[in-house]
Amino acid sequence: MVNGGNVSWSGVFSALATPFAQDGSMHVPQLESLIDLLISEGINGFVVAGSTGEYYSQTKQQRIKLFEAVKRHVGNRVTLIAGTSALTREETLELTRTAQGIGFDGCMVLPPVYCLPTPVEVHAYFAEIGALGLPIMIYNNPARVGVAISPSLASMLAGLDNVVAYKESARDLYTVAETYYATTGRLRHFVGLEPYASALLSRGAVGIVSTISNVAAREVVAYYKAFHAGDADALSRSQKVIDQLYHLLAQSGLSNFAFVKSAMAALGRPGGICRLPHRMADAAQVASIKKAITRIYSESNVSLTTT
Repeated sequence: MVNGGNVSWSGVFSALATPFAQDGSMHVPQLESLIDLLISEGINGFVVAGSTGEYYSQTKQQRIKLFEAVKRHVGNRVTLIAGTSALTREETLELTRTAQGIGFDGCMVLPPVYCLPTPVEVHAYFAEIGALGLPIMIYNNPARVGVAISPSLASMLAGLDNVVAYKESARDLYTVAETYYATTGRLRHFVGLEPYASALLSRGAVGIVSTISNVAAREVVAYYKAFHAGDADALSRSQKVIDQLYHLLAQSGLSNFAFVKSAMAALGRPGGICRLPHRMADAAQVASIKKAITRIYSESNVSLTTT
């Protein structure tokens, strides 16, 4: 039985970008417009203040204001997961308690960042967070954290109270599969890297936590639906769009989240700007990105909708 009882998270969750204004403040009107747009495009939930949301650039109080603004606007329309990872244990616990009080459905948490914890320390950390009572989506992202959650550790974590889901952003498909089989039936697995989606969905993962959905939510949702419908042709078209957008990101010379917001700007999507040290594309780069995205959609035989 899946840990956590009545938690039934599934589908495409957007790793929600946080729109910022020129002065660095949160741009609430754009945040609300982005939320409405993504829901209209079929998104089933949001992860708020994750990496794509530039949580690392925000103070604790700013993140709390973001949680409040998102919950106030979303209400109960879709599932809400709060990104509550922080550099200190105390702040992670406080953010998790606060998100629970605001009414979020769960939290997403990385292992302790930077300090390179041992498996015993990671286990104790998640046990303490789980004791707060808010359902947890564990986030395995070794490229950003510096430590990987091994299949054996994932199996141990799956036995903790309120650990209910697992977001996988590792790139070693052999280990990814081993982790899935070590926890199948106990955790709800979500894909964290969209180009690898088929590797986990074909094994039984229930959803995708998607960064690129801020740019192309319709295509990520279409991909998920095509997979479950067994529509190989539609699946291939959506996969090509997703893959090519990631190739464009890698070739852009921009940091990941600056690319996401620059691509949103190119398509007229409400995303605001990044906080420093990230730097948005200039006008010429934005025009080049728009031209490249238009070509990607055309070559994939997928219609492009701009706002």
